[in-house]
Amino acid sequence: MTSISNYIRDTSSNETKSPERIASLDFQRGLAIFIMIFVHGAANIIDYSYIEDDLSVIGSMPIPILMIFVLLAFFAVWNSYFLLISVIVNSYAMAKGIENNKDPNKILFKQLLTGGGLLIANYIQLSFFATGYFGMVLKTGDWSNTYPLWNGFFQMGTLRIIGWSLIVLSILLFFLLRNNGYKKFYRNIAILGCLAIAVIVPSQFINNWVDSINWTIPSQLPVGVNIGSDVWWPNTHFQALNASIKAWFCALISGDIEPLFPFLATAFIGGIIGLCLSKPDKIKRLPLIGGLTGVGFMGMGVPLLIFHEFTFGTMRPSIGNYFLMLGGQLCSLFFFLWIVEYRGKGQKFGENIVVKHFRLWGMASLSLFVIDIADTLPRWIFGMFYNLIFNTDINTISGGVFGQGQEHIALLYALISLIFFEIIILVWSRVNFFLSFEWCIVRLVGIITKQPSKRLKVDVMMNDIKWINFREKVKAQKNIAPIG
Repeated sequence: MTSISNYIRDTSSNETKSPERIASLDFQRGLAIFIMIFVHGAANIIDYSYIEDDLSVIGSMPIPILMIFVLLAFFAVWNSYFLLISVIVNSYAMAKGIENNKDPNKILFKQLLTGGGLLIANYIQLSFFATGYFGMVLKTGDWSNTYPLWNGFFQMGTLRIIGWSLIVLSILLFFLLRNNGYKKFYRNIAILGCLAIAVIVPSQFINNWVDSINWTIPSQLPVGVNIGSDVWWPNTHFQALNASIKAWFCALISGDIEPLFPFLATAFIGGIIGLCLSKPDKIKRLPLIGGLTGVGFMGMGVPLLIFHEFTFGTMRPSIGNYFLMLGGQLCSLFFFLWIVEYRGKGQKFGENIVVKHFRLWGMASLSLFVIDIADTLPRWIFGMFYNLIFNTDINTISGGVFGQGQEHIALLYALISLIFFEIIILVWSRVNFFLSFEWCIVRLVGIITKQPSKRLKVDVMMNDIKWINFREKVKAQKNIAPIG
């Protein structure tokens, strides 16, 4: 469904060489951000409180609308798909870089810069844009409300979990892979696997402990803040209104939306996949093994959802929800690896015109996350024309204005929002995404490390890529004659 952190992903420091890419991962990153923009467009304008109040109304929806919303609801909670893709790409790059005798210290430094850059970008997004200060000003007209400026410290959103995961995983891989440690493949994946289990197993206990802390129920809410009906932990506003070092730490490990427990396990699993893909002698049945692992996670998730706890939306997921999401993501990931790289079709797939377009979206995935406040403009224009045509007085900027029986209007607006962002992408790409957050991180890393990147040269990334395939390497292994 980032990476967002594929900014330094040129596998050679030689500027005359074409960057190497894994086509299916680039495609999935772009597709994920594309779907996210559509989902956010609908979510920004629909009032789904009637569903929360009475789940039985779902059955009265027209079948086509119901099917669309079921699909959107399922994929809407796939935020961590960006995390999975990000850590796969970064662990693959680290392993190949160290294998090719690059300085592990420089590789680690670049990874830490990227992770730190994501944490900064996430704070800017949450504190200043759509859900932050300027977003609140647009909704309320109140310039004196400083609550959004510090609220962002207490949210564990997608960019923040990716940033922390990159930092933790990069440090771990640095110690595992250096000094020829990359050759100890089974040791490395065993350590990562044990760490993933060590994160998943105590997650529910950590959640229960944090939830049971004697938090303070706020007596007054900042202007424009709707804390919802569940006034307790985990809740992003509730966490911020209990502002303290303790609340910050608890939000990090067990807050809304994607805390370290259990999502750090996704990072370790992604690290395993990255190491498997970087292995010189490829694992022939890796897509099958990975797909079955995904099915296994989904199989564990379903009974946990039925008999334990069901969470949905932006809430911190229950373990059952987490398993269901992770399993679906693994199945999707390995399906694309199977039909593309493991069939030797990286170049054909990567140069397909539709795939190219989604790869273009993927190049600016971080910035699209951050500038979601741009959705305010088409929403305002849409509301103005809607009021003019239907003689109403709705405020689309405040959000949540179309309720039961008006779901088709929300879907129509989501399509309009998508077209608006399409225009942004096409225009911005003409100047290589100049001044985007990706551009800032790439420039900063390039200046500090003195290793320029082609990551945001659109013409190069669209037309001059060396596509990675795994089929040829698997076939080459089969054709090696036995000795003796």
